[in-house]
Amino acid sequence: MTDAQKAYIQALSDVRSWHRWQISQSLGDVRTMEAHETAIAWLDLLIATKKQHAAEDEAGRQQSLESRTSD
Repeated sequence: MTDAQKAYIQALSDVRSWHRWQISQSLGDVRTMEAHETAIAWLDLLIATKKQHAAEDEAGRQQSLESRTSD
C-alpha cells in the first residue's frame, strides 16, 4: 500500500471515529443516531473498497516487477 493510500484510508477512519463520537453525544436523538450510523456504514464500505483496490494495485506492481526481473 502506498503512503498516499494509507493516508487516505486513515482520513476515512478518522471521519468514521468522529461519527462514532457524534453518536455518543446525540443524547438519544434517534434521527441523529441513524444519520451517523448510515454514514459509518457508508465509510466502512468505502474503506473496505479502498483497501481492496490497494491490495489489487500492490499485486499488479508485484506482478509487473516479477515479469521485468524474469526477462
